[in-house]
Amino acid sequence: MTHPLISFLAFQLCWFACVVGASRGLPWLGPVVVAAFGALHLWATPAGRPRAGQAWLLGLAAVIGYAADSALVLTGVLSFPPHASLGWPSSAWMVALWVAQAATLTGAMSWLADRYLLGAAFGALGGPLAYLAGVRLGAAILGGPSQATSLLLVAIEWALAMPLLLWIARETGLSNRRVVLEA
Repeated sequence: MTHPLISFLAFQLCWFACVVGASRGLPWLGPVVVAAFGALHLWATPAGRPRAGQAWLLGLAAVIGYAADSALVLTGVLSFPPHASLGWPSSAWMVALWVAQAATLTGAMSWLADRYLLGAAFGALGGPLAYLAGVRLGAAILGGPSQATSLLLVAIEWALAMPLLLWIARETGLSNRRVVLEA
């Protein structure tokens, strides 16, 4: 799963299962697909990269994602229509997306290893675009004073989250650069 193309395609499958599933009233579909992807990802972790470290990265991404998106829900920035809700305050399919995103850090997004500012920029741009796509598909609702303000807050969330996830990947021995330096 660390091959960039396989990682990218697997993430796209997970994203569509989560977002389209939630928009069609199947909010459990994404977490099931991401759980299968996560298990396969851990099983396929190459030698030299600890599975325990990878599991920690995925688990911490779930906790961070749940906390960050729950804060957006509790402040009225983000909400979920009844057909897309599974859990509270954040929905399980949103948490699953954070796990799938973290899994790409050693595959499709391994080029971001130790590039924290670039990761912040990538998060600040990609986060709001992904959330906006989810809104347009009917899986989520952006509230707050305006959609632009809500997207700005999502951009800040992801500008902080991506470098944090990259740092966790590095500290758990998963980033390509750290593995090369230790070899």
